[in-house]
Amino acid sequence: MSTTRPSWQQLNAYVDGELSASDAAAVARALADDKILAEVVATLSRLKATTQEGIEPFALAPKRPRTRPWRRAAIAASVAAVLIVAAVATLAPWMGPTEPPAWLAGAWQVHDTWAQTEMASPPASVDSGVVLATLHRFGPQTYLPDLSDARLTLSHLDIATMADMGGDALHIGYLGNRGCQVSLVLLPGGGGLSADLVRYDRGAGRGYAWRNGKRGYLLLAEGMDEARLALLAETLHRATLELRPFDPDTRTALRESRERSVPCLS
Repeated sequence: MSTTRPSWQQLNAYVDGELSASDAAAVARALADDKILAEVVATLSRLKATTQEGIEPFALAPKRPRTRPWRRAAIAASVAAVLIVAAVATLAPWMGPTEPPAWLAGAWQVHDTWAQTEMASPPASVDSGVVLATLHRFGPQTYLPDLSDARLTLSHLDIATMADMGGDALHIGYLGNRGCQVSLVLLPGGGGLSADLVRYDRGAGRGYAWRNGKRGYLLLAEGMDEARLALLAETLHRATLELRPFDPDTRTALRESRERSVPCLS
């Protein structure tokens, strides 16, 4: 195998453990030189290991988990850390301008169509080959976040045509195990956004938007706990700018935030 960037077929075979030792070593060397590609492969590996684990029937009424005494101090510390993050995030310039961008309605339509389809059919996972083929089509420097620590499972990946954007956008859909449906939309050309995190509200729906270089990002959810969604937005904003996996503290904060939040509105 050459030393050039691995094809998506080779990456899929690598994730499935189907390459020879020499070819697998060549892919591993390529991943060591490309942190975005390495994170995509790591996400796919975790996806294959946890397929369907995070998608379960949910109850409308939140359950109060019984906390072991020896865990109370640790959870209290984690809660404090998350609240600090949320407080700092609240001070960020998140409220959008009076007139939202023209493409925002199109992005919500993409989210709504997917969400309604998911409600009408059994939950599905995304095959790793489909993921790699879609990312290959959208561009080699595409960041695919792993939100499993927030108990959100990748269930949808597709190229969406948005007329107001003048090009195709990448729609990534995540499902929670308590009714949550979260969309991450990657916009070509940056969508006229700034690097700062900006919030756009639509009734019970909330969106957070930002830009990294020529790629715009839009996080959308309806009925999700406000503090939990804000933490997700801040986490993804930082991760897409730094292009690094979540650190242990962030992963803990995502897990604790999910445990404290109420189920999403149906």
